[in-house]
Amino acid sequence: MEQDLLKIKNDASSLIIAAEDERELNQIKLDFLGKSGKLSHLVKGIKDVPEDRRPEIGKLANEILSSVEELLDRRFTEFSGKKKEILKKMVFDISRPGIKIEIGHLHPVSQVIYDVVEVFKSLGYQAADGPEIETDYYNFEALNIPRDHPARDTQQTLYLDTRKSHVTPGEIILRTQTSSMQGRVMEKIKPPIRVIVPGKNFRYEQVDASHGFEFWQVEGFLVDTNVRLTDLFGTIDYVLRKLMGEKIKIKFATTNFPFVEPGVDTYIECAVCHGKGCSFCNNSGWSEIMPAGMIHPNVLKAVGYDSQKVSGFAFAIGLSRLVTLRYQMDDLRLLTNPDLRILEQF
Repeated sequence: MEQDLLKIKNDASSLIIAAEDERELNQIKLDFLGKSGKLSHLVKGIKDVPEDRRPEIGKLANEILSSVEELLDRRFTEFSGKKKEILKKMVFDISRPGIKIEIGHLHPVSQVIYDVVEVFKSLGYQAADGPEIETDYYNFEALNIPRDHPARDTQQTLYLDTRKSHVTPGEIILRTQTSSMQGRVMEKIKPPIRVIVPGKNFRYEQVDASHGFEFWQVEGFLVDTNVRLTDLFGTIDYVLRKLMGEKIKIKFATTNFPFVEPGVDTYIECAVCHGKGCSFCNNSGWSEIMPAGMIHPNVLKAVGYDSQKVSGFAFAIGLSRLVTLRYQMDDLRLLTNPDLRILEQF
């Protein structure tokens, strides 16, 4: 009995000292001092000890009980003190100004992409996506761009090094235009179709206030029966006024692209200088925003369409330039500037 009492004292003391919180102490107290606890169970058994040893064992049991209770009380006091210290640190002065939580927002390019997509959705267009690493076929040949066209020159196009692969050199590029998605989409879908393709393009050219080697573009094309050039003009006029405001000045000029016939360039009045002339618009007062035209019959034939039965138009919105004009930025490079103060303005 004496050895059992001393063992329980040592076990209880070790557990109490090692306890990490009040919850553990309460459990130890229940395990040793509760009605069914280990120490309580031994105390109840003192009646079975020989009569001449009962006083001695009873005294030892009381001392052990007092020792365990005292150690428990001391540890409870320690935890209570720690809790008070924590509460003191948590107390704050309600008169102090609060911490301002900075709320993020979309990058100007992202915001304009969402706006463009919504405008075209209202016209029945669907949005598609495609690879930025493109093949020579979809980027050039499917768009009626011949082998000797200047756009294929290394001064304009970024070709990937494929010498260590099975791919023929010059076949894999970083796409120069989202127009490469025309062939991919039209091969899978039969007319009528209305599709826009927002995406990033890459060209090997000098970076300045209105040009960049990496830029965003929204390609759009429509193919159906009896599609006319006036349908294209009406679409461009509607979209630009929705994005830039009803009072925006728009003009068209004839141009040439291998994948459209006839081709037009769309200009809007420079929003930076309001038509007076600046470095952004090359002092012309106008900024090119959307080359477009009627899809060339050869492009339709390349995807298996009958150019005698269907026709269509295509356009490409210079999204990066549209963003700078919409927010009256005078330099395209601001869109990729890591200075967050620029983003906080929009």
